[in-house]
Amino acid sequence: MTIILKPEQEQVLMDAIRSGLAQNTDEAIDQALDALRERLPSHAGRSPEDSVAAAARRLATFGKRHGLSLGGMTVKDLLRESRP
Repeated sequence: MTIILKPEQEQVLMDAIRSGLAQNTDEAIDQALDALRERLPSHAGRSPEDSVAAAARRLATFGKRHGLSLGGMTVKDLLRESRP
């Protein structure tokens, strides 16, 4: 599929990247499609795997989008550290 963006649409993608909401155009488009997917009626053929995949994509980019760092630790390290 070939998609031709209007200049205003391209500007929104570039603004999202510049502001840190997305790292690149692929990520920005993935986020836009995820938002549309969330608005679809639940009976529109969406499988639980689709929801899990969308959540995994959002989690994978959350730290980068918000400038967060674990300081070299993993989530498992943090969980172990938080247990008494």
